[in-house]
Amino acid sequence: MGRRRDPPELQAAKAYPGKRRSKTDRQIADAESLASLLAAAPAESDDTLAPPSLLNDGRLLPALTIWREYAPRLAKLNLFAPLDRHSFAIFCVYYADFVAAQADINKNGFSRLVKTVSGDRMPRNNPAVDRRDTAVKFILEFSKRFGLTPLDRLDLIGKQAGGLAGGLFDQPGAPKQPSKDAPQAEDGIVGLANRFDSPPPGTYQ
Repeated sequence: MGRRRDPPELQAAKAYPGKRRSKTDRQIADAESLASLLAAAPAESDDTLAPPSLLNDGRLLPALTIWREYAPRLAKLNLFAPLDRHSFAIFCVYYADFVAAQADINKNGFSRLVKTVSGDRMPRNNPAVDRRDTAVKFILEFSKRFGLTPLDRLDLIGKQAGGLAGGLFDQPGAPKQPSKDAPQAEDGIVGLANRFDSPPPGTYQ
């Protein structure tokens, strides 16, 4: 006689005992968790430097610390606006994840000895390495958007300056400088002078 199945209510309460959830089930669970987190979060603040409510979760305290360190500095450089808050929060989360992954690598190394079915111990790559490398990729991408490297910062500030000065020397109605190659009018002063521009005496054309 086989094992008797639990009622559906009990199975749901056990949350997939003894087996892994499918990718779809994990995505649904993550979405529901995020929805409940956002529903319970306080209202957004009108303060430009206030972090999004998502970062108020205690598990994201390292990301919140990074926000409080960098956001005011970016605002002073005019590289941070209210619409940037959620994008910058993503940067902070990945930065905190990089720090945590690197701490794991420092403690446990780049590989670990894992016991196999036969009882032997084989080296396996530390999952924190891939986690760190993924975080680095996103950190560098978001660094370009917020000018967090000297070169990117110079580029963003230069674009801002160009936007402010755009059209300054090209105002509507402003007189345009004639081109050096443009033909001169024959009835103008320059054209009249050209008519008397004859070679000196004693020379041949």
